Amino acid sequence: MPVITIPKKLTKPFLTEDLAVIPRKEYEALVRAKNGARELITVKRTMKVPKKYEKFYDELDQELTESLREVDAGHYYGPFDTAEEGIAFLRSREKVGHAK
Repeated sequence: MPVITIPKKLTKPFLTEDLAVIPRKEYEALVRAKNGARELITVKRTMKVPKKYEKFYDELDQELTESLREVDAGHYYGPFDTAEEGIAFLRSREKVGHAK
């Protein structure tokens, strides 16, 4: 991330501290992070995705981001000590009608 720092002696009439200039995308990401909003997860940034699978990975990215936002908000269950406990929990949610 390119950053330009302007010393306080140049901004003295306006500011009492150094001023840093960063790209707008970086600034917006910092604001979202400060407010607790998680950025969209993108698998395509970390690996090359064939054109025919782009739609699948776009949907996957959105679902991963939504899931991580739910975890950040505290909407999760577990951890479970055994796989059986986890499966029993999922089956109980299915019976109550909470499953999609």
